Amino acid sequence: MARLGRGSKRGLGGAVDGSTVRLFALVLVGALAAAAVTFLALQLGRHHWLKQAHDFTTAERIGDLAQADDDPAAAVAVALTPADGQRRGPPDPALTQAVAQALARRGVTGVKVRAYEAAKAACGAPADAALRCRILTLDPQDGTAVAPVAVSLPPAPRPWNLGRDSALLLAVGLATVAATAWLASRRAAAPLARLSAGAEALGRDLDGPPLAVEGTREVRQAALALNAMQTRLQALIAERARVLAAVAHDLQTPLTRLRLRVEKVADETLRAQLIADLAAMQHLVREGLDLARLETRIEPVVPVDLDALLSALCEDAAEAGQPVVFVKGCGAVRPTRPLALRRCLTNLIDNAVRHGGDAAVRAEVEGETVRLIVRDHGPGVPEDRLEALFEPFYRLDPSRSRDSGGSGLGLTIARRMAEIAGGRLTLANAADGGMEATVTFAPDEERG
Repeated sequence: MARLGRGSKRGLGGAVDGSTVRLFALVLVGALAAAAVTFLALQLGRHHWLKQAHDFTTAERIGDLAQADDDPAAAVAVALTPADGQRRGPPDPALTQAVAQALARRGVTGVKVRAYEAAKAACGAPADAALRCRILTLDPQDGTAVAPVAVSLPPAPRPWNLGRDSALLLAVGLATVAATAWLASRRAAAPLARLSAGAEALGRDLDGPPLAVEGTREVRQAALALNAMQTRLQALIAERARVLAAVAHDLQTPLTRLRLRVEKVADETLRAQLIADLAAMQHLVREGLDLARLETRIEPVVPVDLDALLSALCEDAAEAGQPVVFVKGCGAVRPTRPLALRRCLTNLIDNAVRHGGDAAVRAEVEGETVRLIVRDHGPGVPEDRLEALFEPFYRLDPSRSRDSGGSGLGLTIARRMAEIAGGRLTLANAADGGMEATVTFAPDEERG
């Protein structure tokens, strides 16, 4: 079964999650920036409108006072607080224009109006009073001297004074923007997520259905490329299996003839040596054929009682005269491919007995991780050569020589079977001597 690298699941899944998060962040930042600009414009407009409304109200009041007397300037001066001697600040053109327009609407003519900013003391108010103070000068065209007057205005509206209702609306708007951005990013990344899931399924089962060609143009192209790769891999593996099967079949006839002829050798010692060599050749051919067929063999995933499986394997080995003992179980039932797991553990037990002298089998559980451990008490293996043991036909001399009966494929097949079963096979030297072969089933390594 052709499969992707072990890191591919985390890699592809991480890439999809990363794309979703980045797209979400991009959409959210854009939406928030647009909302912020809109909010700023609305708040500035609201502030300007409220200030104009306050100035208009004040101007209307002054216009009413001016209209109530034949001498408009004098009427205003009498009605409002005199401001003689008060220091005038910068001109207030907005209020000046509002008062002039209010007088014009009432037909009051002959009075020139100017408004100036002033300290709150000019209006007789303390410095911390919530009001604005302005000084008005009304100059009649007839030359009559009229004292300046002080006008109290409502406090200017603050640009960012939201209020409870506005703050609530803003919070609801931000939540809506965030939710919309998240849904949009998830929807945009959904084809990539389906492509990732399809690639993972392809890694687990090369004979599975092809990927759906959907989504953006780039995602569709990637799906088409993966489907083409699946077809090519299927053809390549099928051709390899046919070639190896034909070679193995064709070798059976000459090997049988050699066996018959070897039986006629008079020298018993030589005959025994030749028979052993022929047996090794036949074993090597069978294991080579098994290794090729591993890629095309499909087995369903079913729940397996790991303790029962380990106990049965150990009992079978012990009945065959091998020094194998089942140390302890873990009580775990895990979905896996039982025939693949059985073949993996059988190879590990045989390897431990052949090269370490015995095998102690146990199972451990740590959280959601399950470990099946086959331990021997042999000489161990140099740390820098542990990983090389999984290479096909690799042997350590003298403990891993051909004379010991190994073909160099046992651990290669065991690791491949562990992967098919949904686990990961590793080797390590035990602290007190010997070697441990561990099949680890972790949550992120499940195979469906």
